[in-house]
Parts: sequence; structure tokens; C-alpha cells
Amino acid sequence: MAALKRAGGVLAGLAIVAAAAACGGSTTPASEQSADAQPVSGGVLKVALNAWEPTKLDPQSQGNSNDPLIFRPIFDTLFWQTEDGELEGLLAESADISDDGLTYTFHLRDGVTFHDGAEWTAEGLKLNFEHALDPATQAVLAGSYLAPYQSSEVIDDLTLEVTLSEPYSAFLSVLAQGYLGIISPQQLAEAPETVAENPIGSGPFRFVSWTKGEKIVYERYDDYDWAPESGATHTGPAYLDGLEINFIAEDSVRYNALVAGDVDLIDWTPPQNAQSVRDSENLEFVKFDRPGHPYALWLNESNPPLDDVLVRKGVFAALDREAIVETVSFGEWEVADGFLVPSTPAYVENTNAEFAYDVDQANEFLDEAGWTERDAEGYRVRDGRRLSLYFPTLGDVTQANQIVELAQSQLKAVGVEVVIEVLSDDQQQQIVADGGHHLSAGIWTTNTADVLFIKYHSSEITTPERRGTNQTFTADAELDQLISQGRSTTDTEERAGLYAQAQERLTEIVPSIPLYYRPSLVSYHDYVHDIAFDRAYGNLWFYNTWKDATG
Repeated sequence: MAALKRAGGVLAGLAIVAAAAACGGSTTPASEQSADAQPVSGGVLKVALNAWEPTKLDPQSQGNSNDPLIFRPIFDTLFWQTEDGELEGLLAESADISDDGLTYTFHLRDGVTFHDGAEWTAEGLKLNFEHALDPATQAVLAGSYLAPYQSSEVIDDLTLEVTLSEPYSAFLSVLAQGYLGIISPQQLAEAPETVAENPIGSGPFRFVSWTKGEKIVYERYDDYDWAPESGATHTGPAYLDGLEINFIAEDSVRYNALVAGDVDLIDWTPPQNAQSVRDSENLEFVKFDRPGHPYALWLNESNPPLDDVLVRKGVFAALDREAIVETVSFGEWEVADGFLVPSTPAYVENTNAEFAYDVDQANEFLDEAGWTERDAEGYRVRDGRRLSLYFPTLGDVTQANQIVELAQSQLKAVGVEVVIEVLSDDQQQQIVADGGHHLSAGIWTTNTADVLFIKYHSSEITTPERRGTNQTFTADAELDQLISQGRSTTDTEERAGLYAQAQERLTEIVPSIPLYYRPSLVSYHDYVHDIAFDRAYGNLWFYNTWKDATG
């Protein structure tokens, strides 16, 4: 495939530094399991995930951890991230970048057809950009990734020139993620509202049905013939006749469904069952690390008492993160030592002494902040008010619930109350968007260090006009400058230096408490072969997968 190019100088395959470590020695390549077996076509692969089901099937409007896995079978992206961290063409063959970093000229692949018969053209790409940025789409994540987009001009049927409002070093990388899957231009032009319930893409599988709260069904797209070269083991259509993705909230039920053979594969393997899968004679296990920001407790800096950095530092120092992670993950997760996952470009190991568990230090911080008195229950009070933190949560993932409860117990030991309330998805999201919370939790997976901009830049704070992604409500001028320069510079070394400084600044202002790097824990029957991953996010990808006769 053609290389990605910069006008005035060749950019030979935009390297994503360190992303090659995405599997980080954590797994034996699944392809070794089936090295001597010959692929056969046919069969439906039954997959089980946890309860994180999308609210609609428009990839550009969604943002939870399961979505790229769910959408990638249906939707292709412009680019594909290779194993060594570079980008190659998928629906785009190449891109020319102007010297000032403001103009991208996309040269599209010829001959692609969507599931509804629509042809792939530059006008279709333009419609997709506009759809992602349309307020009606409510694209919190895609809208943030495409925020620098300003306009585009169709040059010819297969050439689109895009103008950005500012240089954006992560632009091509995010276009490889499933959240920016390309929707049928015919559907966008004629009935964009139907994408939510009946998505149409150009991927190896087409959408069949969605039973909400239960499963999504896909069937093979027989005309598919444009799989990414580095990610594919063959050409033409996928091997499987179809997919069935089931949503099973309870860990034990999901695991038992695998053991009983009711499903062929599960993601979100309960950590306590991982070793049993490894020891099984007929099950296989694979662990795959995801780049981006670690799973963290987000601290809302705009809501007192967390507007005081001493309180935030006290909360941080009071948490025994190693004990929490070990208890919850049974040793399957690694404690985070910074604000980026090691496989992410510009990751810096954090050696700051304050980035550690220290109860004495926690008490000193909280005392210094003026919370020196205690009430009858042992909680700190000041001016007649208890040091209390509100944590609205969904309560739908076992490990997330355990983390919250362990944090609640550890913080009580230093006199900090945590009030946990289980809410619906809509209620919880609205409270966090409005800043009515103190604590929230989650992970942000992405293939660039620009995640620091997405999560902590003041422009990403929610406003009446746009729901942002900065749920810590961080507004730090020094940090803003560093991460703004990091996303705009075209110099790789300069960018790494700026992001290193940004990570140091985050340690000083403590807008969140990174807990662990969360890999995908995938278990499957040994009749399932050639499990593969989309490395731009770390999600399963089923184009190569097949089942032998015993399945």
C-alpha cells in the first residue's frame, strides 16, 4: 500500500512510537495455537461480553470500552495500525500532509462498496466527518477526536482535502480507531437517524438484528475484499458465516456459559477464573494490553473539597492501589505508575515520591488543608461540614464495584467519607457532565498520548454547547499549554518532551488516581482459531477467526 506522505518530505508510514509493545509479553500469539490447522469457512461465533452494551449502534456517537469490538465487524476505518505501530491504508490508501500540518489530502481506496450497495467516494468521507461533528449525533468521543476539523473539499471522486483549525499530530492515528468507523454515505445522506438501530458499513460482517439487553447478530458480507494487509491472514470474505455478541452482566454466568459451551468465546474473563482457563485442556486464554490512559479514579477539581490540591493529594496518598488491584484482579492486572499505559507513545514512568501509598502523608495533607477535627463516626469535619465525597456509579461491573468499595474503606481510615449511589446510565452521565459528582471512575483507551488533552485540557470541560471528555474539570494553564503544544508539534522528540512535562505536571496537581493497566482477558474453546486484535484500540477483530468441525 502507498505510504502516508508529508508534502515537502516523505513520511514513510507514520510511526506510533512504543505501540509495538501493545501485547507487552502478556500473551502467546493466538496464531500459534492453530499454526498446523487449515482454515475452513462456516459457523457462527458466539461471543459474550459484560453488560456494557451501546445505547445505539452509531459508532461515532458511542464511547464505552466494548464499542470498538462491537462496531469493527460492521465498519472499516480509514487506516489500520500495524503490529509495529505504523499506519497503513484501509479505506484510505494514503494521505498527504502540508508542511504547516493544517491540510490533509486523503486518497481513497477504489472499489469499496457498502452493505447497502453504496460506493465509497470522497463525498462519503466528507459526510462522515460532518456527521461526527453534527451536534445531533452527540458524538462526545468522536467529536473530541475531530475537534480540530474545520472543513473539507472534494477534489475528485477519490480525493478529499481536509483543513484543520490547528495542527493536530494525532489526527491520522485516531482515524484508525473503531469509534471513527465509516458509515454508508447513502445512509447518511438519506436517513442518518436510522444508523442508531440499523447500522450500515463496509466491514467484513453486516448487521442483522439487535435484541437490546441480550445480543447483536451479524452475518458475513460476501463481497468484502479490502482487509488490511498487515492484519489479515487471507483475502476475500471472512471465514465465519456470522457472529453473535451476547451481553452477560454476571461474571460467573458469563464464565459458566463458556465452560458449558453455550458461547465459544468470552471477553472480560473474570480475573478469578483466568488461571482455571489456563489450566483447562480444551480452553485457551490470551491477554492483550490496551494503550491510552490507565483505569483511574477521576477527581472533580471543580467541586469542593476537591478544589483543594491538598485534599486531592491526601485522597491519593490514602489509597493502597497495589492492594486494591491485587484483590480485585487476582494478579491479572498491573498497578499503574503514571498517567499513560506503557504501550502508549510518550509514556514516562513516574518516580515521584508523592505517587505512592502513605497514610501518614495522607493525614498530613488533610490536616494541612484544615480538616483537623473528627465527628462521632471518625470522619473529618471543618466548619461543621463532613469531608464527604459523592460517587455516582452504574454498579454493573463486578470489579468496578469492588474497587469503589475498597476505596471507600481505605479512605474512611483517614477520615474521608465516600457516598456511593447506584444510578442508571443516563442519570450517572448527566451528573458527571454537570459536575455534580466528586468521584467517577473509568479508563480511556487510545493509541496516542493526545489522551492527555482529551482528558485534562480545559477546552474539554462540558459546556451548554458541547459535552466534553474532561470529567475532572481540570483547568490548569501550565498543563493546557504543554498538551496543546504536544498535539500541535510535528517533531516527534519535541512532542515526547512536552508530554513528559505534562505527566510531571499531572503528578503535581493530582486530577486523578491511576489504578491499573487493564488488558483484555479473552478465553475461548480450542476449536476457535486465529483470534486477532485491532491494535489501534486493543479490541478483538474477527475477520481472521474460524471454527473447526468440533465447534
